[in-house]
Amino acid sequence: MSIKVALFGSALAAGTLGAARVPTQASAKPPGPLLPLSDQDEQASQETGCTFTFSSGRHDYLQLVGSELLLRDAHGLRACRLTTAATEDLEDGRGAVSCSGYRLRMRPFGRTTSNAATDSSSRRAVLTADRDGAAVRMDGVWGVAC
Repeated sequence: MSIKVALFGSALAAGTLGAARVPTQASAKPPGPLLPLSDQDEQASQETGCTFTFSSGRHDYLQLVGSELLLRDAHGLRACRLTTAATEDLEDGRGAVSCSGYRLRMRPFGRTTSNAATDSSSRRAVLTADRDGAAVRMDGVWGVAC
């Protein structure tokens, strides 16, 4: 056995070899997926009326009240005012809307579950959030309460 092989084997066994780190320049990637809204975020809306939310797991990621859309990403809470047409497009899943550099598309599917006692309804949905060509797809529930 050569000396080089013996030294390499000793270093490997001792755990002194690791992946080489190459310094990289910070890239201009989008901040990544949407982050869950906090309870405080959901109280921040200046609008009143029916509240639409997109939930995945136990968290809400979008909230639409009137024409105000709230979302959170790595840069903080974002609030956008939508036009009446854009609001209806998002509510009904007919088209994409833009908010803080994101292009958001809601695709509701399946049966709608309604609850007359709470004046609410929901259905399964897929939310696609695209920012600078980097799209994130989330499965969840698109619901409304009035």
